[in-house]
Amino acid sequence: MPEYAGSDEEAEKDLIAYCEKIDFDPEWVDPEKWAASIRIAQQKQYGFVEARKTILSDQEDLVKAGARDARQAKLDADAADLLTRITYDRDLKDSLVVTVLEQCAAAYVGGERVNLGLGGAPMDRGAYGELRDEWSAAGDLADGGVFSDFVSHAPQNKAALGKGQVGDTLAKRKVQGNLLVRIAGVRFNMHIDISN
Repeated sequence: MPEYAGSDEEAEKDLIAYCEKIDFDPEWVDPEKWAASIRIAQQKQYGFVEARKTILSDQEDLVKAGARDARQAKLDADAADLLTRITYDRDLKDSLVVTVLEQCAAAYVGGERVNLGLGGAPMDRGAYGELRDEWSAAGDLADGGVFSDFVSHAPQNKAALGKGQVGDTLAKRKVQGNLLVRIAGVRFNMHIDISN
């Protein structure tokens, strides 16, 4: 008899751990398919083994060339035409908003990690405050398109909150801000280091 979960929480915990093991963001899994995998993990005749196979299938589908082409086509058909509009917007064209959105869009098309980091030296808090305002302005321009749910978070001292470790790496986080956006329903999070 296969090993199976006794609850939604147990199934979800196992599947999230499995996603981390195979370096796959569960954010890419359609919510209905994720719910089905949770149910499969709880069925005695299928259990964790079959539920993990559904995750592997989702991961394989994600990296196929046809899937990348379809994601690019969604981006190209953006009803708000956000990426073009911000490059011509007087206040946004020279902003880091352009860079952040382009990195998120590239990660979306490529089926890459949804947690991204903006490189370079840590940003001044004042500059980050301005970037948050520009992020909101970009969100207003995105209305009705594939980009949605523009959210920004005030800087947090991740080390002080016990979140200083970056996954299984030796890298350490200190003060960090976050810009979040959904692209065709997939949530991306851009981490930005902030100077003390």
